Amino acid sequence: MDPTIRQKRIFIGLLCIALLLFALVIRLLYVQLVASRSLTDHKVDLVANSVLQREGGMILDSGRGDFYDRNGYPLTGNPLKVLVVFPVEKDFRGNREQIASLSNILHIHSEEWERFVAQLDIPKIWTGPSADIGASSRSPRLPVQLTEPQMAQIESLHLPNLRIAEYKQRYTGNQLARHVIGFIGQNPDRITQQFVDQFHKGELQLTSKIGGAGLEKTLEPWLQGIGPTSISLFTDAQKRPLDGLASRMVSPNNEYYPVKAFTTLNADIQQRIETMMDKLHIKEGSVVVLDAANADVVAMASRPQFDPQQIDLTTGDWANRALKATIPGSIFKTVVAAAALEEKAASPDEVFDCEGALGKYGFTCWKKDGHGLITFREAFAESCNIVFGKLMERLNGEQLEQYARKLGLDARVGWSGTFAGQSGIQQWDAEEGGQIFAQNTPKNDQGVLMQSAIGQRDVRVTPLQAANMVVTLLNKGEVKSPRIVESLRFQNGRLMDNFALHTLASRSNGISAETAGRLLEWMNDVVDHGTATALQQAKWHLAGKSGTGQVTTGPGETDNQWFIGYGPVEQPKYAVAVVAENVPLGAGNKSLSLFKEVMNVLADQ
Repeated sequence: MDPTIRQKRIFIGLLCIALLLFALVIRLLYVQLVASRSLTDHKVDLVANSVLQREGGMILDSGRGDFYDRNGYPLTGNPLKVLVVFPVEKDFRGNREQIASLSNILHIHSEEWERFVAQLDIPKIWTGPSADIGASSRSPRLPVQLTEPQMAQIESLHLPNLRIAEYKQRYTGNQLARHVIGFIGQNPDRITQQFVDQFHKGELQLTSKIGGAGLEKTLEPWLQGIGPTSISLFTDAQKRPLDGLASRMVSPNNEYYPVKAFTTLNADIQQRIETMMDKLHIKEGSVVVLDAANADVVAMASRPQFDPQQIDLTTGDWANRALKATIPGSIFKTVVAAAALEEKAASPDEVFDCEGALGKYGFTCWKKDGHGLITFREAFAESCNIVFGKLMERLNGEQLEQYARKLGLDARVGWSGTFAGQSGIQQWDAEEGGQIFAQNTPKNDQGVLMQSAIGQRDVRVTPLQAANMVVTLLNKGEVKSPRIVESLRFQNGRLMDNFALHTLASRSNGISAETAGRLLEWMNDVVDHGTATALQQAKWHLAGKSGTGQVTTGPGETDNQWFIGYGPVEQPKYAVAVVAENVPLGAGNKSLSLFKEVMNVLADQ
């Protein structure tokens, strides 16, 4: 064959291939940019019930790891069957009969539905009629969960702009342990400072939601998933659904991620305690329940309550008060008693004379007429200020700090350590360490020591520390480190790693077992014939120590009302600290009622 003819044929063949490839490219560009217009780059806040748009659709599951209680009960990530509504051209929203049927299924008026779909420019989940928003325009609108009959009836309508899908709602309206779990939100500054690698790799965007408080924040590196689950609907440039192209579901489908965080909480106990706090009208305060054997947190509740779906950072309601140091009042006499016994500053049976006032420093007893002649042991049961003021005349500030630390005060006690090969990991967000003396306070000034002896002046203790102090006594002086998370597991149930139990101070470095046992007996006296005889009506035999810390003085005087203790006395299972904060003078003792009801909840388990 003539070489020239051969070259021409080769040229023509290559030209045809090139034209074919060009046509394919044009077709792909048309599908991606015009025919399959997918509403990308629309980003809105889940709090307002809009959903982040990505790859032409709606995020149904962010892919973030979830929390569970110690028994595997889910604390976040509630799966809901919901109605996803896509913005389409008017002719594809259904005829009059279909809309009437749909409205009847959803128990709304047709006009309400038509208003909802008419304003759509991005896909949304049906959240019910606008009248359901409630009195506050700021209240979040939550997805409506469909029933099985509703789903079947909606599917039978074959409306192209509707899809039924499973949506993972991170927080529910009655969310448990809110202050422990925390919340997620946008924080571009933290993303660019703390998660630089993920940001540069495209795994996080400036608009990504990350942990803002609580466990959501401290476990952020592990909770981040590997991608969301989304649903898309293909439409052309005029928002008309494309024939033959159904909705598409995109999911990472990975057996390992997202991870599951198993907390030490008991969801049933947590629920009952939170309900009971509200019933007792605890406006400010907290409850901490620890396992008496290992200090694991069984329940932790804080008030005031907050909505994790709509955070107001200015109020501070989201802060966990169980981790905040506040004035402890007479529960701190436990430290003074330990110091006096260990240093042999007084014997348990030594007799003191309480006349109601010390005669200097303006120091008085809560019992104005005094207790008269009273032993050291009885002074603990009766919480006599005068006896403890006299004990501090025999001790010094350094000793007070020393024994506070031996009992787990004056330092953060929450779990920290190495996890999954990384050191310096902390489970607790924003835990405070408390203090005995302020930085510039003269530690050995007698007036300062008197006030410190009764848990006033500069003394600050967190409810977590207070409950853990009781655990320390129950464990003969060994100071443990409370956990709130037991382990992280992969999606398939395989263990990633455990948060190993920690001891902060061994028995050899703490108070003696003898002193610990004696203080437990004295706590029993408090309930038997001391300041807490009302607890004799509880379901369990209880023991503990009361405390009232004066917060403000004058016409608007308020107190912190505390009670710490354990139960049942015969075989202790739990250590508990409760505090009702900023209680107005004359409002009654809320802490005793709170402690009693918490222990009754535990006794029912």
